[in-house]
Amino acid sequence: MLCHACYAEPEAVADCAACHGTGRGTRMPLCDDPWNEVIPGLWQGGHDVRSQDRAACVVGDEFDLVVSLASREGYGPAEGVEHLVLRMADAGVGPDLARRIDELATAVAGAVRDGRRVLVRCSGGLNRSGLVVAAALTHLGHDPEEALRLIRAARGPWALTNPGFVAHLRGSGA
Repeated sequence: MLCHACYAEPEAVADCAACHGTGRGTRMPLCDDPWNEVIPGLWQGGHDVRSQDRAACVVGDEFDLVVSLASREGYGPAEGVEHLVLRMADAGVGPDLARRIDELATAVAGAVRDGRRVLVRCSGGLNRSGLVVAAALTHLGHDPEEALRLIRAARGPWALTNPGFVAHLRGSGA
């Protein structure tokens, strides 16, 4: 995830107190790709990639449905693409958030069943997006452990490692 103070801009990053000159807002490694296909038709991704090339993460019309759990101006999707937005923190899952996650997961699973191309994204493309993708996978018939395996196979070992999100997925069956 890019630092939210300097956004890794070369002229600002060296003196940035928030990220200590790294240009990043987290020590968690970023993915190489802006998004990866978890199962056919279902993609998980984020706004930040290892190269820190903002343009790499801009969504045009390559997806039929985009679910954004963090959104930034100029990152798409293109006009006419269905776009659902739920800004959420990479924190705990209370009852209201659990209901919203289930609503999104139901929409995502339905779109995948209908043969639509779906992207679920957050900042780094790891935890928040992973939770919604995992919940959608359970709606599509995968058990929580298989959902975790599929997500980590697609996005890497840091995907869906937020302990609260994993507990929610395992405890509720999404």
